[in-house]
Formats: sequence, C-alpha cells, structure tokens
Amino acid sequence: MRRFFLLVLLVPVLLLSSCVMSNVGAPTAAPFTPDPSGNVAVFTPDTGVTPDGNATVPADGTNSVVTPIDSWTDGTPAPTSQSGSGPLSGLVICVDAGHQETGLTEKEPCAPWGPEANSKVNNTTMKAKATSGTSGVSTKKTEYAVNLEIALKLRDALEAKGATVVMCRIDNSSSISNRERALMANEAKTVLTFNIHCNGSDNSSVSGVEIYVRGTGDNTSEYAERSKTDAALGQKLLDRIIAATGAKKRNVNKSDSYTGINWRDHTTFIVECGFMSNPEEDVLLSTPEYQDKFVSGIVKFVTDDYLNG
Repeated sequence: MRRFFLLVLLVPVLLLSSCVMSNVGAPTAAPFTPDPSGNVAVFTPDTGVTPDGNATVPADGTNSVVTPIDSWTDGTPAPTSQSGSGPLSGLVICVDAGHQETGLTEKEPCAPWGPEANSKVNNTTMKAKATSGTSGVSTKKTEYAVNLEIALKLRDALEAKGATVVMCRIDNSSSISNRERALMANEAKTVLTFNIHCNGSDNSSVSGVEIYVRGTGDNTSEYAERSKTDAALGQKLLDRIIAATGAKKRNVNKSDSYTGINWRDHTTFIVECGFMSNPEEDVLLSTPEYQDKFVSGIVKFVTDDYLNG
C-alpha cells in the first residue's frame, strides 16, 4: 500500500514536468545544458539529458518556442535566464567557438532561402555540418582548441559586464552543426553572435585580423539594410580589436558562404583572430595575455559602440 501511494504521488509530478515544453508541430529537441560558471546557456544536441523546459528547434527552424528551464531531471542546476548587473545587463550574446574536435561530414543547407531569392547560395547549397579547422605552424595546436580558449575568456568578460551569454560549446568534444548553432542562438533571442575563428594561408607571411558579416542573402531590401548595418558595426569591432592588440588590420568582408551567418536572424560576426600559418602570430594566438587583449577589444566594442551606436 505504501508503494502504491508513492506511485500515485509521483505520476502527476512526472506528467507535469513533461508538459512544461511548449512547441508547434513535431520539432527536434535541442536542449540547453547547464554550465556551472553562471548565467550561460549551452546548447548540446542529443545529450540524453531531458530538461523540464526546453528550447525546441523544428527542421526548418520556425514555429519553435523557448520555455524557461526550471530544473533538470538528472538533478543538476538549470542555467539562469537572468543577466547580471552591469552595463550589458539584459543583453543576450552568443559566443560560438568555431569548429570542433571531430568534424561532421554530413551535409546541411547553407542558407534558409530558396534559389529564386539567390541563385548562387540557397537551401540547395549543401555544406559539411562541421569541420575541425586548421592548426598552428609553430604551436601545433588545433584551431578548435584555440578558438575555445578565446571564446571562454570572452564569455567571462561579457558576463562580468552583466550580459547573458549563450555558448554553443564549452569543450572540444562537442558535436553540433553550424546550422544547429545558428538556430540555437536565434531561439535564445540573441542580439549579437561572435563566432570565434583563426585563419590560415599558404603564405606564412600573411597575418592580421579580419571579420565576415552577412552578404546579399535573399536579395530583399531588408536584408541589404541588415548587411549594411552589420558591415558598419563590423568595422567598429575591427577597429577596437586592432587598437587593443596592435595586430595588422585586414578587412570586413560581406559573404553568403557561411552557414553560421546565413541561418542567424541577428547581427553575426565571424571573427578571424589571426593566422595560425604565420609562425609569430600563431604563438601570440595561444598566449593568454594576447587573448585577454583581444577579448578586451571585443568587449569595448559592445559597451562603447554597439550600445551607444
């Protein structure tokens, strides 16, 4: 009788927890996993951990709802949706450490729009879901590892200013496609994404920082205006990074070639932090002091240019 009574009590609780997630249609679950560092939401698909509330992403990325996560069925604390105190309080920023240890050779659409909108790049243009990136000519370190080092520093610096930070990955073993990363950022109502990368070249003398933003996209006037705005912001971001690091200033480039830009619905910067093919710059990119300078330039852009622009 005592066991039966406990079962009666538990069943409504389990049913209630399963109903917290709200969605339309039959989306694919895209759970956030908690991170102990604080107000960071981390997206990791197919983790086997089921939250009571969830970020749900259907196949086309539409009609999905983010429900606040109250608790996790494995007993770990849920990530807070509250931003801290500071000038960036209330701002949701995605930090996406480019690449990962194991690439995903399966293909995914590079863009959400059809061929009638853009004949060169569209939803029939298929690209690898994820790659592992380059490696350092001097340090022999992998790009995905350096990207994560810088991304984690950026997370901490933004949090210190009060921002809520959405991390696409917090380790190198994560397995998540570029499109999944973009949709996760959209679902979190992100206003800015910094996609952290390092560059490579056949010419070892090439160095410097460059930034990529959205290009012509679906060729609407609205998209063109967004591209223009993002390019102008990208120039300010580049200037801040160069002022902080003393690195060579390269260009702000518009492009339709990047899945991670095309699928995001907000201002997105692919930040190429430097060339791992350049012996001197490769060493700098792995130096904590240089990484701190680089991050300070990005944060300065957010506090002084993005907020006050």
